[in-house]
Amino acid sequence: MKNQTATAVMPGVLADTDTEALLVSTVGEHRYGLPVTSVVRIVEMVTITPLPNAPSIIQGIINVQGKVVPVMELRHRFGLCRQAYGLHTPIILADMNGDGRMLGLIVDTVEDVIHVPRASLEITEAFVPPELMEQMATHAAHLAGVAKVDRQMIPVLEVRVLLTQTEEIELSQALANDLSLA
Repeated sequence: MKNQTATAVMPGVLADTDTEALLVSTVGEHRYGLPVTSVVRIVEMVTITPLPNAPSIIQGIINVQGKVVPVMELRHRFGLCRQAYGLHTPIILADMNGDGRMLGLIVDTVEDVIHVPRASLEITEAFVPPELMEQMATHAAHLAGVAKVDRQMIPVLEVRVLLTQTEEIELSQALANDLSLA
């Protein structure tokens, strides 16, 4: 992996360290960052079991060391055309809320870990005017901010808002029903 230094714009509770580590992945033609603190691990594609009554954004569930993990395809979340999965298609297992619940995120590739100086962190609204936020609602709602790396801007995802409140409720109900049937 390359070691890059970046300048970022994103929110979050600032720790005593000077940098934030971001895992960079691709979805379609775009690169996205995810705080490493949200990443549990990365696995290669496994069999995804459909989950009845789950929100359409959820591809299904996988078994990770005996734990049921719902899986979301980020291409679908961002309105991109779906692609066939390969044996090496990565699934990023991310902590949803810091409470141990995981969400699998299917991405096209996992590229690198970059380190972002915390001194330049700001919230999304600091660089996107409110009138554009409404127009970008489907994409900006899932962002914590943007990292500037080598003259490129990398949107930084916020795992806890990748599911809408309604989707999260529907997913919880579908998981509860599935577990009661087991």
